[in-house]
Amino acid sequence: MSRPDIAWPVALPRDLIATSRTTCQGLGQRMSRLSADPRVRLAGGLMTELRCGLSAAGTLLSVREGRSEPGAQRRQVRWGSLPEPPVLLVHGLGADRSGLTTMERNLHAAGYTVHNVSYSYVGTDVERCAANLEREAAWLLDETGADRLHVVAHSLGGIVLRWAVAHTHMREWVHVAVTLGSPHRGTPLALLAPSGLPGFGTIVRQLRPGLLRFDDGGLGARTVRWVAVSGQHDWVVPPRYAELPTAANVRNVLAPGVGHMGMTTSRHCLQIILEELAAVSRVSGCRAAA
Repeated sequence: MSRPDIAWPVALPRDLIATSRTTCQGLGQRMSRLSADPRVRLAGGLMTELRCGLSAAGTLLSVREGRSEPGAQRRQVRWGSLPEPPVLLVHGLGADRSGLTTMERNLHAAGYTVHNVSYSYVGTDVERCAANLEREAAWLLDETGADRLHVVAHSLGGIVLRWAVAHTHMREWVHVAVTLGSPHRGTPLALLAPSGLPGFGTIVRQLRPGLLRFDDGGLGARTVRWVAVSGQHDWVVPPRYAELPTAANVRNVLAPGVGHMGMTTSRHCLQIILEELAAVSRVSGCRAAA
């Protein structure tokens, strides 16, 4: 017997969400950065998770009320100083590109050309999101004149990326693919979501463990370098669910002391990304010289 659909819960007042989000952001940053006590830093990390969760709730409520639609922002490229492939940033569920502005700013400061994309996850599924991501990638390659690109994707964005690499031309374009807290093995949290979640039921159901099937593991050609980062304190996508299948072109790495939403602003995660991009550039340079 199928479970009856459950109606959307009563919405929290938007001003309460905004106020709580600002408060959590300030407290979380101070506690995480100014104290050497690991317990205080952990509490700061939890504050950051709560702030980001409230941001996601505000986004979802806005979509429900018809006030905004993720993916409506205009495309733009932040040109960097390095002659490296451009970096495409892909956000997760309950977010838009604003959730990756810190990552965008840091990668740009490191010299990379960056395109921070927004896409709609409302009333759609992973397959259609992947087709849209392919279009964004094609636009970025055309805009920059590059023939390869790097992708950094958070949460749902990593699943969209993996599907795109498995089923679209992106398997020929992606050089390094970094996923942050992406439910490659599904997430138990998706089992708790109401099947009738307005606008999001289909895509949330696809994130249940064991439902999505990927050709060749969804890893594409061996020329695609995959790095799956999981957060030690991620309760949305626990570390073992964020791991990719073992392969020669895959690295699974655990970020200590980081939660699900905190990975988008974590200095440790940023360092992992920069090291991977630099390593691939060095290898490519050596091959070109040879």
